[in-house]
Amino acid sequence: MSMPLVALCADEECFRHPELLGLEGENLLAQQWLMPFTSAEQARAALRDALSVQEVWVVSCADVAPINLAAALKRDRADRRVCMLTAQESGSLRSRTTAAGVDASLTRQAFVERYAQCKQAATRAAQLQAGIGSGAVCTPAGEAATSQQAAFGVAPSAASPYGTTVMPAAGFPGALERAGVPAGAMAPSAGMQPSSGSLAPASAQTAFAAPSAAKALVTSVSPYGTASGLGISGSSSSTADSQHPAAKGFLLPVVSGSGGAGKSAVVLLAAHAAQGLGLRTLLLDFDLQFGDMAQLMGVKKPLRIDEVLARPERLAQLACEGKVPALLAAPEHVDAAEAVVAQAPALLDAVRERFDVIVANTGGAWAEQHAVLLERSSKALFLIDQRATSVHAAQRALDLCARCGIAVNPFLFTLNGCGKGAPLSSMDVSCALKGAHVHELPDGGADVEELLAAGLVGDLIDSRNELFEGIEGLMAEILPGVSAAAASSREGSGMPFLRGKRLRKRKKA
Repeated sequence: MSMPLVALCADEECFRHPELLGLEGENLLAQQWLMPFTSAEQARAALRDALSVQEVWVVSCADVAPINLAAALKRDRADRRVCMLTAQESGSLRSRTTAAGVDASLTRQAFVERYAQCKQAATRAAQLQAGIGSGAVCTPAGEAATSQQAAFGVAPSAASPYGTTVMPAAGFPGALERAGVPAGAMAPSAGMQPSSGSLAPASAQTAFAAPSAAKALVTSVSPYGTASGLGISGSSSSTADSQHPAAKGFLLPVVSGSGGAGKSAVVLLAAHAAQGLGLRTLLLDFDLQFGDMAQLMGVKKPLRIDEVLARPERLAQLACEGKVPALLAAPEHVDAAEAVVAQAPALLDAVRERFDVIVANTGGAWAEQHAVLLERSSKALFLIDQRATSVHAAQRALDLCARCGIAVNPFLFTLNGCGKGAPLSSMDVSCALKGAHVHELPDGGADVEELLAAGLVGDLIDSRNELFEGIEGLMAEILPGVSAAAASSREGSGMPFLRGKRLRKRKKA
C-alpha cells in the first residue's frame, strides 16, 4: 500500500519502544499505512493536505499538550477522525475533548484493538489492490474505512466517515504523555527507519513524574478486576457506568500550591460537612507519603490504601457512621507511594461506586498523584492562605497544569483565613489570578489547630466554629443534590461568645 491511512503522533520514546503502547514486537516506522509524527508543527503541516489519512491517533507530543494538538488537527480538518489516547476518563477530560471536537478517547486496550483492525484492513486493501485473494478488486479508501467502521460497530455520520461515538477512556498509561524526553536530536535506534522526514527531534517536556514512575504506570497490573466486583482494570468508565447507572461519586480533591495552606483542616471539615448534609462520604487521604488524616480523626487502626490494593475485598469494610465519614488512610510506608499511583485509577473508580462524595487530601509537593486526581475530579478545591508566597505558589501550580494539559476549569479557588485585618482579601487573590472567582473561608481561630491536634474534630464541629460553617456552606453550594438551606438547618450551639471557653475546658478534660 503506497498511501498511509492513519497518522500517529507520539514522542520518540514510544516509537523506539512500542511496548509502551501495548504493541510489543511492532515496528511502527515500517508500517506503510501509518504516518508517524513527534512534532505538532510537522503533523499539522503534513496532515492538512494529506487526503489519504482518514484517522489520527494522538498519544503525546514533544512541543504542545496532546489535547491542544488533537483540537488543532480536528480544527484543520473537521472531516477527519481524531482520537486521543488517555489514562482514564474524567469529567474535565470529557468536557475538553467534547469542546475540541475530538471524536474519541481510546484506552490502551481499545488502542491496541484499533491498531490491529486498521493494520488488518490496510493489509487486506493492499492485497486487493495487488490482485491477491479470491474476488480481488480495487477497493476505494472510503469502502475500506467503512469496513473498519463496521468492525467497531460505529454508525457513520455526515461529519466523519467513522462517526463521532466516543470510545472508552480508562486504563491507558497517561504518564507516557508526561514522561520527560531528552532534548535535542535523537538518532534512530537499530531497526528503525525514519519515514518521510516526519520524525522530528524531541524537546524536553515538563513531567509530573520521573520516567521510572511512568514505567511503573505502564507495567503495573492492578488487582482490581471483574471478579472482585470493585473495579474494572483496563476497561472503560463508560462500561462501568452502564453496569452501575447510579454510580460515580463526586470526587473533590483539595490542593494548594504549597504546604501550610490549611489543607488538612479543610479536608477533614469538608468531609464531615458533606456527611452531615446527608451524603455518604469518604475521606481519602491521598497525601501518599505524609498523610495524617487518621491522626486528626483519632482513628488508631484505620484501613489504609495499600491494604486495600493488596486485598481489594477489604474495600467493603469502609462505612460511614452517623455524622462521621468513612476514612481510607494513606499508606503506612512512605515508599509505597509510587505503587499506589500506578493502581490509583481503578481504586478511584471503585470508591466512586460506593460513596456519594469523596474528599481527597493531597500533599504539598505536586506529583503524579495530583494529575490522577485532577483529571478525574468533579471539582477541585484550590486552597490559598494569607501568605503572598502562597499566591505565587498557586500561580506556578497553574502554570504547571497548563503545560501538562490539565484543565483548570474545575478549580474552586478558595482563600483561607479571611477576616478583619487579614493581609489578603479574595479580591487581591482574584487580581493575582487574572480575574478568577475566589471563595472565602473565615479564620477559625486557635480552636481549630488545638482541637484537631487532640483528635477532637467532633467538638470543633459541635461548636459551630466559623471555619466549619464556612466550609459547610461551600459544600452545600457545590455538591449536587444539596441546597444551601440544608446547611443552615443543621443544629448547633449558636453561642459564639461561649465557644472559646467551652472548647478549651473540654480539651483539658
